[in-house]
Amino acid sequence: MQEIRLYSSRAARGAAALLCILWAALIFSMSAEPATVSADRSGGVTEKVMLLLVPDFEEKSEAEKAEMLSAADHVIRKTAHFCIFGVLGGLSVFISLGYFAKKSAHIVRSEVFCALYAASDEIHQYFVPGRGPKLTDVVIDSVGAFCGIAFILIVALKWKERKNGS
Repeated sequence: MQEIRLYSSRAARGAAALLCILWAALIFSMSAEPATVSADRSGGVTEKVMLLLVPDFEEKSEAEKAEMLSAADHVIRKTAHFCIFGVLGGLSVFISLGYFAKKSAHIVRSEVFCALYAASDEIHQYFVPGRGPKLTDVVIDSVGAFCGIAFILIVALKWKERKNGS
């Protein structure tokens, strides 16, 4: 199997690494929020999503709104985990693509990094008031990271193929 490198610029590698570090810091800061703050934020996001997706949401009774928000909150929180780690996976594989490696090595090193970060994030939450570690979140985060890795790798390989074919 052929080794792949998408780019060789040190500046690009540095910029990719900086973006990845900043994104990881954002994840860390959100995980450091006490449960009440986190619940308030996700509740606000859930309400905005419901306003977008449910045409007559505003006309519902307060009890109906509360029931719908409660049902949707869990799904939206887990989707957020998936997407946030999808971005981390994409950024980490983009760093990897600055170096020669087989496709499988790009995938494995990025996924291992993201899975370890997801596990450390859950351990971190053990020490945050009202929060705790969840193995299911590590799995959701890792799957999200893998999807982000796969997406960026597919796009990068198609871009490289087009560039070399032109």
